[in-house]
Amino acid sequence: MKNELVLDHVTRVFEDGSLALKDLCLSLPEGTKLSVLGPSGSGKTTLLRLIAGLETPDSGRIIFDGSDITFCPPHKRGFGLMFQEFALFPHLNVHDNIGFGLKMKGMPESEIETRVDQMLALTGLDGFAFRSIDELSGGERQRVALARTLAPSPRLLMLDEPLSSLDRVLRKRLLKEIAKIIADLGITTIFVTHDHEEAFAAGNMVIIMNNGKIAGKGSSPEELVESCPGRWIRDFLGM
Repeated sequence: MKNELVLDHVTRVFEDGSLALKDLCLSLPEGTKLSVLGPSGSGKTTLLRLIAGLETPDSGRIIFDGSDITFCPPHKRGFGLMFQEFALFPHLNVHDNIGFGLKMKGMPESEIETRVDQMLALTGLDGFAFRSIDELSGGERQRVALARTLAPSPRLLMLDEPLSSLDRVLRKRLLKEIAKIIADLGITTIFVTHDHEEAFAAGNMVIIMNNGKIAGKGSSPEELVESCPGRWIRDFLGM
């Protein structure tokens, strides 16, 4: 299937010998909105880093659009990854932060201008182009980080706890905005969070990870609980 992401029996071992991911299998058709839920240390971020190419599995394969990308360098995968810290460049204004990746790819200035303007409009940042990063609120910085990640038109988008540093009121508002942007783009998205309300709001499918494995999956809390044996899942979801 076109642009399908497949993880085929992927295992990742830490330096101390402990398993970060254990024989994990996952298939995401194009356009899937997947939320990855789980407690700290369950393997969520390791999963993203492997898909992004920042780490290499110790066994298994990662396949995208029919090609084995297990050992493909990150910059050749065409994926977008937004970290929870945003990692914006403080010495660059909003415009230059968003256009940074496009400039590194050698895109002509006229095309960069057009694309940056599109991203500013998409993320509700019209009029912010020449503002300093230091002048922005937490929510505005989050939007800039999202715009920068989307600017190169990634084939797959990954968001690692993108709202964790914001207060709950702002998180709920921005979550709705992000979900709408992702839905409008139709891009395959993996949204990592430890918050079950965020997970079901952001994804049309949720998997829960525990001890490096996919413990269950579902499109609702009830389905998730039914797919995952044991009392711990109910405790984790507060049910």
